[in-house]
Amino acid sequence: MGTKIADLLAGSLDSLRYQPTAKRVRVCLGGEPVVDTCQAVLVWEPQRVVPTYAVPRAALTAQLVPAGGDSGDDEIPGFLDPSIPFTAHTCAGTAFDVIAGEETGAAAAYRPDDPDLADYVILDFATFEWREEDDPIVSHPHDPFHRIDIRRSRRHVRVELDGRLLAESSRPMLLFETLLPARFYLPREEVTAVLDLSRTVTYCAYKGRATYYSLPDGPADLAWTYHEPLLDAEPVRDRLCFFDEHVDVFVDGERRDRPVTQWSKR
Repeated sequence: MGTKIADLLAGSLDSLRYQPTAKRVRVCLGGEPVVDTCQAVLVWEPQRVVPTYAVPRAALTAQLVPAGGDSGDDEIPGFLDPSIPFTAHTCAGTAFDVIAGEETGAAAAYRPDDPDLADYVILDFATFEWREEDDPIVSHPHDPFHRIDIRRSRRHVRVELDGRLLAESSRPMLLFETLLPARFYLPREEVTAVLDLSRTVTYCAYKGRATYYSLPDGPADLAWTYHEPLLDAEPVRDRLCFFDEHVDVFVDGERRDRPVTQWSKR
């Protein structure tokens, strides 16, 4: 009997997972270098859907001081998406403050109680500045088993909300991302709804900084765009995408089912 790859990946989420990388990883705290290593590993704690880095303790030039709280293995329901801080740990271990010069990263390092990672500490991504080779990275490291693909299309896409036309285009860009629904990025001039700029901003490791837009009479943050996307997402620059979870999307006249994702309940 065959195995669906998505089910195989989802079936491992309850375990602590790691994967070595050949990338040179450099880490700074408040501009102070604290790590420069080619021996980092990507780590997914139980229930994590995205990785962060663990680095050899010997490669860390900063001082580690016990943070006071020591045990993880928290009972957290569901999956931990990128909006949940990496300081929320789901495996047993010891937390440390990281001190570099005048800067202190509170509970920013974590040594898991796992023999395969005994000589490593997991670093909180948000506390530090990160580079892979010479390029900065945002949000979290890339998952080597996760990717995005963007394709031009001539499919006719119509977006409605409660029967109200929001956008219509025969020039969509389709963005396919591992384990996520296909997204339809539409030319800005083919969005007919009046949209107000939102204050909401999020970051994607693959696409960059997202800016959000709302309908004047609601709902909020219904659509987003990337004004300065990362390299992989350059084809969707300045195009608008609506949350399929909250609108009706018709493709070539056929209404698509609304996907169920972490954005379904907001």
